[in-house]
Amino acid sequence: MRGKSRYGKIVLLLSVLFLVASGCVYYNTFFLAKKNYNRAEKLRKKAGGETIPAAAKPMYDKAIEKATKVLAYYPESDYVDDAIFLLGMCYLRTGDYTKALRKFNELLNNFPESEFAAEARYWRSVCLYYGGKEDEAVDSLKTIADEDRDRAEDAKFMLGELAFQQEEYIEAKSAFLDFLESFPESKLASKAHLRLGQIEWFFKEYEKAAKHFEKIEEGDIPYEDYYTSQSLLTQCYIKLGRLDDAQSICDVLLKDQTYMSHWGDVELLVGDIEYARGNTEKAREIWEKIAEKYQRKETGAWAYFRLGEMYFDQGNYEMAKEMFDAAASQVSSGEVRELALKRSAVVSRLLALYSKIENADSLGTDIVSAELTLAEMYITELDEPDSAISAYNYILQNFPDDSLAPKAAYSIGWVYANAKRDYRKADSLFAELLRKYPESDYAVGGGDYFKSRGGSLDSLAVRNVAYYFVKAEEFWLTYNWLDSALTYYSIVIDSFPESRWVPKAMAAKAEILSRLGRIDEAKEEYTLITQNYAGTSYDSLARIRLGEAYTPSTKPEPEPEETTTVASAGKDESKNAPKDTTHYTYDNLPNAPRPKKPRVITLFYPEQEWSSRYQGRVIRLKIKIDPFGKVVDQELIMSSGNVVIDQAALEAAKHIEFDPMDIDIRLFNTWFLLKIPVNKPAREPFWERPDF
Repeated sequence: MRGKSRYGKIVLLLSVLFLVASGCVYYNTFFLAKKNYNRAEKLRKKAGGETIPAAAKPMYDKAIEKATKVLAYYPESDYVDDAIFLLGMCYLRTGDYTKALRKFNELLNNFPESEFAAEARYWRSVCLYYGGKEDEAVDSLKTIADEDRDRAEDAKFMLGELAFQQEEYIEAKSAFLDFLESFPESKLASKAHLRLGQIEWFFKEYEKAAKHFEKIEEGDIPYEDYYTSQSLLTQCYIKLGRLDDAQSICDVLLKDQTYMSHWGDVELLVGDIEYARGNTEKAREIWEKIAEKYQRKETGAWAYFRLGEMYFDQGNYEMAKEMFDAAASQVSSGEVRELALKRSAVVSRLLALYSKIENADSLGTDIVSAELTLAEMYITELDEPDSAISAYNYILQNFPDDSLAPKAAYSIGWVYANAKRDYRKADSLFAELLRKYPESDYAVGGGDYFKSRGGSLDSLAVRNVAYYFVKAEEFWLTYNWLDSALTYYSIVIDSFPESRWVPKAMAAKAEILSRLGRIDEAKEEYTLITQNYAGTSYDSLARIRLGEAYTPSTKPEPEPEETTTVASAGKDESKNAPKDTTHYTYDNLPNAPRPKKPRVITLFYPEQEWSSRYQGRVIRLKIKIDPFGKVVDQELIMSSGNVVIDQAALEAAKHIEFDPMDIDIRLFNTWFLLKIPVNKPAREPFWERPDF
């Protein structure tokens, strides 16, 4: 009996030791998983928290390996829910949102009472967002913010952060302001101020941006984020003229070893400060030293780019081009290379144009045309409205009787109204246009300007083609006073027979007569169009209206210039029929009318391509419509961000039909802008429905 008792004790002891050893094994396995995860998280946070350092990736992978073993070999252990949550976080950090979502769902389904359940619910929402289920994610985060007091702070912050990462800045701003109002003392408040500052910087609201950056203290956020805030704050101060404050920030950063990797960029800002002070030579020396010190690096490229901008400001275009080319050669890709190449190309064209102007006599250059082109470059590519104004004034002072002088007069008014927002000056310039060039087609643009400003055309002293044509359009299109419109269109036709607005007035008159039931008079007007404007787009539609066969010309009439923007120079404007100057929008194209069929455009594409992040986006197409209201050509202008959905829009455009009566008669077979909102896919193509 005694031997048996001793044997039993040994067995019991061995059993206990086995259980303890087993427990140690699965605990040690999970402990190693958590240890690797924590080490990776430390590296991630030190790097700023938004990107995963290369050194952290193997640690996340090791944590995944160990946590997976806990689940595979010890499914009954006390650490299963810990391991599942840890796996979800590792997958989340490494960007595998599908696997992360699966793990968080697994935890919530199998361990709803786990201490990690609330956190898993929160991170599940994040995975939904990055997995393309934005609406569901936002709804989930809002629910957490409303119902989970412990996670409301993180949920509200994440609503702003996710919108910010998707560059939805208006939504992000609203979310971060709401977060700060709800949790002003949060540990995330500084990060919210960083984001709000970045958003205001994007919108060029430098005073507002600075106020947010000023609220961030060192240590409140990771050092990389703090550096970002200080760099942007410095640039805000430069924009606002607070140069001493900007210099103080740079002095602090250049003394702190923590920011040593950014010292080159800080030195660039020091050069910017000196340049803003007017110390051009000192700024040049700083940038030249940086360019030499950081050869073949992005910092060096930016130094060359700044030197190019400096030389350009000084009018030394040859040196400017040399510096821009040097900037582009320093790096193989990136923002600075792209900007430098564009600036170099602009300077090359500018130099060629100056050469043509300077050697006009020997080259036979049309000075007025060249000056107009130069002015356009200043506006559209160099953002120098004052230089453009000088070029336009040169034309008006030296060539007031040139056929392109009215265009210069219109353009200078446009610059004051649209680029400088000096409406008082613009008013006087457009009034001078109407006074000095009353028979010019650009006078119509002047009339439209006053109408858009809310001014009464009847108060203008000048009664010219612009006055009568714009009034006719107003009577017809705004008030539907058809008799008054007929009277004023007739004045244009009878009193200004040489104006290129006459055929449009005749066509409009014929359309109105048709709508009034005066068919014989309308036919007579269309017949006059075919007799006097044969071969034009007006002639083509007049023949359609008269019932004759339509045969498109093999050499279409050149498209006319638009007169509500600064048009291309160097062309004889009198040879082209004018475009409608009222509703031009994207890419100088008129908006397409509302379709006759279908009234609402739906897109047909595979459902798996849909994501709520496309909700609210608009695809922009160029389409041509023939005189029968059919789309004969279509091209993509602005993408939805998904090539499959873009192709669905192009396919849908082929089948849309328009009412020819809704289209200006001269615009058939020219380009229109068609905007198609992106929504969830239709179940079948609309053109295959029985009711289409």
